[in-house]
Amino acid sequence: MLDLDRAWARPAPDRAQVRADVVGGVVAAVASVVSVEVWRSGARIELSDPLLVYGLFALAGLLFAGRRRFPLTTLILESVIFIVIGEHQAQLGVVFTLQIVLFVALYSAWAWSRRPRALMATSAVVIVAMFGWLVWQFVREDPPTAPRVGLLPQYGAMIAYSLTINVIYFFGAMAWGHGAWRSARQRAEIADRIVAERHAQDRDRDSAVQAERVRIARDLHDVVAHHVSGIGVQAAGAGRVMDARPEVAREALSVIETSSRQAVQQMHQLVGLLRADDERGDRVPQPGLAEIASLASPDDRPAVTFRRVGDPFDVPPTVGLSMFRIAQEAVSNLRRHAGACAGEIVLRFVPAGEQEAAAVEVEVIDDGSATTSGAGSAPTSSSGGFGLTGIRERAAMHGGEAEIGARPDGGFRVRVRIPVAT
Repeated sequence: MLDLDRAWARPAPDRAQVRADVVGGVVAAVASVVSVEVWRSGARIELSDPLLVYGLFALAGLLFAGRRRFPLTTLILESVIFIVIGEHQAQLGVVFTLQIVLFVALYSAWAWSRRPRALMATSAVVIVAMFGWLVWQFVREDPPTAPRVGLLPQYGAMIAYSLTINVIYFFGAMAWGHGAWRSARQRAEIADRIVAERHAQDRDRDSAVQAERVRIARDLHDVVAHHVSGIGVQAAGAGRVMDARPEVAREALSVIETSSRQAVQQMHQLVGLLRADDERGDRVPQPGLAEIASLASPDDRPAVTFRRVGDPFDVPPTVGLSMFRIAQEAVSNLRRHAGACAGEIVLRFVPAGEQEAAAVEVEVIDDGSATTSGAGSAPTSSSGGFGLTGIRERAAMHGGEAEIGARPDGGFRVRVRIPVAT
C-alpha cells in the first residue's frame, strides 16, 4: 500500500540542480521540435498550423526547466499543452517526446512538491482531466464496423488497452516520484542523525576532557600539598634551631628552597584545569612509578607481566603519578576489551643524551585483535579516566608524546614518553 505521509518538506533544489534543469529544458525543446518534424515526415501528416504546433512542442520542452523549482505549475501547464496538441493535431499526441515530458512533469511533482494538499488536488485534477479527455475521445468516435477477428470486440479491446496503458503511465509516474521523495527523506534523516551523533560525540569528548582535567588537578593538588606540608615542617624546625644550630637551620632552608621551587613548577601545570570540590577526610598517598609493577598479574587471564628497562632515576611526583594512571588505564582496557591472551607492561628509564633530556616511558602491549583491542576502543575504565582522551591529556600536560594504535605484528600498543629533568 502506498504510504502518502508527506509531512516532511523536501528542501528546494540547489543552484546546480536548477542549472541542470535549465539545460535539460533547452535540450527537451530542441528534441521536441525535431521529433515533430521526423514524425510528420514519416507519417506524411499535414500540419494545419505549423507555427502553433512547433511553438507548443518547444514550450513543452522549455517548461522542463521548472520541474523541480515549480513542480505543480509545470505539471498543470504540461497537461494543458498535451490536451491542446491532442485536440488541435490528434496525430501528434503519440509523439514520444511529448509523452516523456508529461511523464517527467508528473514524476517531478510527486518527487519535489513541498505542499502536500496542493499536490493531491493538482494530481486529482490532472488525472480527472486526462482520463475524461481520453473517454471523450472514444465517445465522439464512431465504433468500427469491421468484423471481429479476436476474442474481444475491436472497440472494447481498444478502450481496455488504452485505459490500461494510461493507468500504468500516470500512476506509475506518481508512484515513482513518491518513491524518490521518500528516498530523499530517508537520506535527510540519516544526515540529520549523523550530525546529531557528531554533536553528541563532540559533547562527550569535551566532557571527557573536562572530567580528566578535574582528575588531573586533584592528583596534582595532592602532590603539591605534600611539598607545602614539608616546607611547613622544615620552616618550623629551622625556627627552633636558628640560634643554637645555624648549620641545621641553613640545611632546612635549603630544603625549603628546593621544595618550594618544585611546588611552584608543579603548580604551573594546574593553570587552566578545573577542580571539583572534594570530600573532606584523609587521602592515601598517591602512587608513582614504583607502583606500576603492581598492575601486572601473571597468574590471571589475560596474563599481564611487568618488565623494567634501564637504570631508575628520580622523577617529579607529578610525572610518576601520571605514568601510573596511564598504565592503569591501558591495563584496565586491555583486560576488558582487548580479547588478548597476554599483555606486558614495560617501564623504561631513558638517560639524558647530548641533545635530548632524560625521559621516562611506559608501554602497554597485548596480542589481541587490532580492531577490538582494549586500549583503543574503550571509552571508560575502572580507573576513573576516559580512555585515550585521558592518556593523551596527561601526556600533553607534561610535554610528552603518546603513541596509540595497532602493532605491525598484531595486537595493540599504548606508549607514552615524558621528558624529565634529572
